[in-house]
Amino acid sequence: MKNMSGIMDKILTRIGSSNDSEIVTASLAAFKLIFIPVATMSDKEITLKQKAYAIKRDFVTELVALTGYIGITGLIKNNFTAPVCSKYYKQKARELAKAGKLDINSDDFKTLINTNSKLIKKSIKEATLNNQEKDYVKNLQGLAEKFSLHSPQKLYTNTKKTISHICVCTLALTIIPMITNKILEMYSKRKSKHQIQKDVSNKIYTPNKIEKMSEYMAKTRIGGLNVFNY
Repeated sequence: MKNMSGIMDKILTRIGSSNDSEIVTASLAAFKLIFIPVATMSDKEITLKQKAYAIKRDFVTELVALTGYIGITGLIKNNFTAPVCSKYYKQKARELAKAGKLDINSDDFKTLINTNSKLIKKSIKEATLNNQEKDYVKNLQGLAEKFSLHSPQKLYTNTKKTISHICVCTLALTIIPMITNKILEMYSKRKSKHQIQKDVSNKIYTPNKIEKMSEYMAKTRIGGLNVFNY
């Protein structure tokens, strides 16, 4: 029981400290991936054909969303958070120097202007820093307090969450619908083409109507059955 309690503490701590947008939206997408198709199947007001399309679209949408939220957001967040934080300190150093509050030849200016993105990322877990890096981070924290700037840890956390929010919104409003539509379009064309080939092989269309497969494909606009041509 003690081990189980320790595991639960770790899980709850992890969830509580990693409440970024993609965690919530990915959890919601996983839930919808299972229960939305189930709800659609139990709907008695629509036809089987409508159910099949709705389930297919819901499944593809939530699968793309789940992959995007976990994969794309995580990738962008992990690679861009630290550089953005580093740029923040460099920009603040220039602003303070321009305002006459900081001498460009001082050690304080050099500390801010030479802030390294890798060091910013490592500062989140202090145990990963060596003695020299700990001194640098300590100086950076002191300057943050002195000039009313964000501390490295707070800046990193807030920037990571902001990037997470931006990625989730962008994915939900543009990327996910676009990819979903493309996948369904490709599936529809492939299915239509397969059905046409099957119909031709079963001699549903007589030779005097269709002399060549290429002519048939051209008339039906690459797979879309257009009965008005016949």
